[in-house]
Amino acid sequence: MLKTFTLVLVATILGGTGHVLLAKGMRSVGDLTEAGGDRVVAMIGRAIGSPWLLIGVALQAAFFLMYLTLLSRADVSLVLPMTAIDYVTVVVLAGVLLGEPVTAARWAGIALIVGGVFLVSRS
Repeated sequence: MLKTFTLVLVATILGGTGHVLLAKGMRSVGDLTEAGGDRVVAMIGRAIGSPWLLIGVALQAAFFLMYLTLLSRADVSLVLPMTAIDYVTVVVLAGVLLGEPVTAARWAGIALIVGGVFLVSRS
């Protein structure tokens, strides 16, 4: 179980970091939903060339491979809830790298998620 938990921890750090870097890359591109059709192609080109986006995609791919590895060794009903730990990674990195505010209510919600992960991991 310790090996599985260690793999989950590594996977969630990779995945959570990937999420934040994808957001960082896309923020430099702009809001695709607000862009006219003539600007979307140029924006997609900027997105594809963004180092933050490319690193984020690579980290997400690494997460996916680790997730597949975890599914090969443990029950999905255990692995999937445990990957919710990546919410902690996302909130911390979003605050540091993106300057997003992290309210007490948000931390309370994350504490509930982590508590649920603990309960699932004990089963």
